[in-house]
Amino acid sequence: MDSATFLAKVAEVLDFDGDITRGQNLEDIDMWDSLGILSIVELLEELGAEVDIDTINNLKTTDELIALAGGAVND
Repeated sequence: MDSATFLAKVAEVLDFDGDITRGQNLEDIDMWDSLGILSIVELLEELGAEVDIDTINNLKTTDELIALAGGAVND
């Protein structure tokens, strides 16, 4: 999937009303909290990426999140 589709899925699992874009600061997404992070872990695992909570907690931007998804997201 491309990055726009991936970020739309991120917005969906976070129940975020709005667009999430490349380069966006994750702290600016009001649903980026502990429950949201668990939802992101589940999404990434569904896409075949191996992740852990600590790694996701240290992410700063959506670009870093896309990189973490690995081969599941390509442009």
